[in-house]
Amino acid sequence: MIGLALASARTPLEAFRGWNCSEMFFIAAVLLVSFVIRCVSSQGLNCAFYLSRSLSGVFHYDQRIRYSLTFPAAKVACEQDFGAVVATREQLHAAYLAGLEGCRAVTMQTPAAHSPLNLEDMSISAFPVITTKVPTRGGNVHSSTSSFVNPDSCGGVMRQIEGRFQTPHYPQSYPRDMDCTWEIEAPLGYLIRLDFTSLFIEEHRTCKYDYVVVYDGKGPDKVEMGRFCGSELPPQLQGSSNAMSITMRSDSSMELEGFSAQFSTFQAPEGYIHLDRGNNKYGGIIKMMSNGHWGGICAKHWTNRDAMVVCRQLGFGGPALATRVDVNQQNTSQTIPYIKCKGDEMVLQDCDIKRVGKCSSNEHAAVICQVMESCAALKSAGILKSGVFTIDPDGVNGGVDPFPVACDMISDPATGITIIGHDSEDRIRVSPCEDAGCYSRAIHYNQASLDQLKALTETSKYCKQYISLECRHIRFLKQHWGWWVSRDGRKINSWGGASTDSGKCACGENGNCALGLSTCNCDANDGVWRQDKGYLTDKAILPVREVRFGDTRDAPVEMAFHKISPLHCYGQSSQVSVLESCTALKKAGFQESRRYVIDPDGAGRGVAPFEVFCDLTSDQSTGITIVSHDSERRTRVAPCEDPGCYRKEIKYEAELNQLNALTSISESCEQYVKLDCRHIRFIQAAWGWWTSWDGRRMFYWGGASPESGRCACGMTGSCSVPGKLCNCDSNDHIWRTDEGILRDKSSLPIQAVHFGDTKGAPLEMAFYTIGKLMCKGQAGR
Repeated sequence: MIGLALASARTPLEAFRGWNCSEMFFIAAVLLVSFVIRCVSSQGLNCAFYLSRSLSGVFHYDQRIRYSLTFPAAKVACEQDFGAVVATREQLHAAYLAGLEGCRAVTMQTPAAHSPLNLEDMSISAFPVITTKVPTRGGNVHSSTSSFVNPDSCGGVMRQIEGRFQTPHYPQSYPRDMDCTWEIEAPLGYLIRLDFTSLFIEEHRTCKYDYVVVYDGKGPDKVEMGRFCGSELPPQLQGSSNAMSITMRSDSSMELEGFSAQFSTFQAPEGYIHLDRGNNKYGGIIKMMSNGHWGGICAKHWTNRDAMVVCRQLGFGGPALATRVDVNQQNTSQTIPYIKCKGDEMVLQDCDIKRVGKCSSNEHAAVICQVMESCAALKSAGILKSGVFTIDPDGVNGGVDPFPVACDMISDPATGITIIGHDSEDRIRVSPCEDAGCYSRAIHYNQASLDQLKALTETSKYCKQYISLECRHIRFLKQHWGWWVSRDGRKINSWGGASTDSGKCACGENGNCALGLSTCNCDANDGVWRQDKGYLTDKAILPVREVRFGDTRDAPVEMAFHKISPLHCYGQSSQVSVLESCTALKKAGFQESRRYVIDPDGAGRGVAPFEVFCDLTSDQSTGITIVSHDSERRTRVAPCEDPGCYRKEIKYEAELNQLNALTSISESCEQYVKLDCRHIRFIQAAWGWWTSWDGRRMFYWGGASPESGRCACGMTGSCSVPGKLCNCDSNDHIWRTDEGILRDKSSLPIQAVHFGDTKGAPLEMAFYTIGKLMCKGQAGR
């Protein structure tokens, strides 16, 4: 009779019309139990279900199509479903990964039965909660004791100390084409914490269709904290101000449960900081909680060292750039006139702070925290200490949010290593079960989603993950009894140390498996403890998402243990764009004075990149590019008589055309020169000169104007002998000096120096010193 009723009905609900509650309860119990048995035998899933509240239809995640709820169409990951149950979120996701249909079918439940029920353990006595009452879409399904705020409202403003809110009609389907915004407002000096208690929104890799967005603040200056969809609960979110905005949007193709959330407020502690009026969470004007009030910081003495402490306190351990912003003093409740940090403090509160006084200008301190793509990028930027850092593999404006990782800056001298741990790093026993893949262990990575880890592997040069299986008397890869699942849900038939999908472990790849096997040691299926282990290195499918094993039911004879290491990623898939100068590096947030590679005319253009020393600390406003050479020591001019008979060509760390490219893009360049002399002739007599980078003779010296034929003293009329234009043209027995800085960047660097009239040593003698080429700023800026 049951089969006839279902077969003749257009929908499952029609099959039950006219039946009383007890009859419906009996049929529901029979069908539900039957369904569970089928599910266990056909899919090996954890069959925990909960009964739904509304008739939502059947959907397919990939195609985004809604079907009518007919008996054949109402399917979940298992064979069939009569329309009165719905799979757990985990099962729906598994169905999606397998390309199957997910069912959200409906009916017969009161609010009290919303919690997931494990039907394998459920007795008939559990079913009295089922009734024939089906709440309408617009009905309020919550009891009068509900703690939710405005349960069916589309947004609103909440000003209480704590509270709860949810999407309209929750836990029934949210409306189509909804655009709702909830604002939480706490008192001044308070902060807000937000926890999602339930999330079930149409899944998409970038949350393109239906999604909820959380913002720090409200209005035009709010900053996005995260965008969420699917069924994975976000981590706790804590804002940096006394306001938070939550917006939920949907399209017209698929509506699921939505979300429920709760919030609480708390007073910001003394010394707490947040960034205001920035384009994102990594930059803005610094506001600090001081004496119970938010206050800005005067920018007069603000430096990158101070900015580094701010970023460190905010959780961003990479480079930091100090900036200044004009503000309206009237909008600032309190101003901190002076803060000075050494740069190694963990929080701004530990710096030298002057809390009383006024700013001498309207400029307040601001900061840009440089969030790099990986630990390798951080090390390239001069971060050499290991620790926990926030990275953003696809960039601040990319698809995935930043996330924290462990950075090992020591183990590999050439690069930083990005390490992401997970919840399955211990040696874990495979639970006894018999069928192929019946044991499943899903890997949950620390504070990072699979999409975020995909972005990391794509930006890294290479990644690896160690994986091990210890076994006795089991079957493994050879008969497809075990496997691992890639980040995109693919079943991978290979193991650590072997090529992807080769059907082998490391020993099979190397030809040294036990008993002459060609696949894995664990395929021996004998009473000896064996092991298959090695590194997975195909970064296109890493990290490991899940491991599956079977043939371990007859313990203790049949046993296995697995171990999976954290994901390790090295280097950068493509070199970070080489910047044109040290000025550009400082502007990009680099702070450590050291050697860098620059490319003044840009990648792929005329001159090749070359290495220089960058002074990023001496001048707070810019970086200084410093190029060394082989003639920086005080050097004696070898004895010779004729004009320019002594010649010394200067050998720089880069070619002259490369250095000309540097001087061309720099705002200014300079090079120090000095000549100590006795009884010689020099510039005025045309006995000495220097040549420009392109070989032109230059008859002037440091401190004088180009083409002036003078030294510095000749410009000021202060040479030691009246009428002379250089001290070293005195040609007497007194030791004299001409020195100064050459600043005509179109002629720099010095290619060579020429001297003469030193043959009559030791009476005639000279020593010269030539400084490094130093350039700063950007031309045309």
